Amino acid sequence: MPGRLWRVSLAADLRREPGIGDRSPRLFFALLPDVGAREALGMLAQDVARTSGGRAVRAENLHLTLAFLGSVPQARVATVAAIGASAASRAKPFLLTLDRVGLFRNAGIAWAAPQAGSPDLQQIFETLREALRTAGLPVERRALHPHVTLARRCTRGLPAATMAPIAWRADAMALIASETLPDGPRYRELAAWRFPEAADVSPR
Repeated sequence: MPGRLWRVSLAADLRREPGIGDRSPRLFFALLPDVGAREALGMLAQDVARTSGGRAVRAENLHLTLAFLGSVPQARVATVAAIGASAASRAKPFLLTLDRVGLFRNAGIAWAAPQAGSPDLQQIFETLREALRTAGLPVERRALHPHVTLARRCTRGLPAATMAPIAWRADAMALIASETLPDGPRYRELAAWRFPEAADVSPR
């Protein structure tokens, strides 16, 4: 049974976005923090950026990537959305807890991540990757290293360390289009699907 669709704009609205037109959008699937977690992560991002000499990610852009596809032809956006709906229908709500910060030194990216692995998160990742591969869509081959990017262009070290836990109930996933602008990336949510048995809440 398809995942419950609760927000969608997809290709028709995407083509109306200024500057996008018929270009192939860069797409990714993601988990989005709830309001409380987003606020806490936004404050953490500011602190981490000051410590590392980096540029904090705007609070509205904070997310945990499940699968990054890169540029996808407009004609295949609906296929990608169908894969998202199917994967969401096989997932279930779970508590995602971020309790560790660190730095991808070569990339200059500071992050927050869970110390412990999550079977539920791993299942969503594997389901998406297999479906994308089967459909002949681009998919990264590397293993899942779940994290939320907090700051970019970091110039000073940031040793991995524990942090006060920030958690949210992951009960939906979203399909996001990304466009790189001079002041940083702009994200547009194309669709989102609730996981079965998730509590009925109003769209954000």
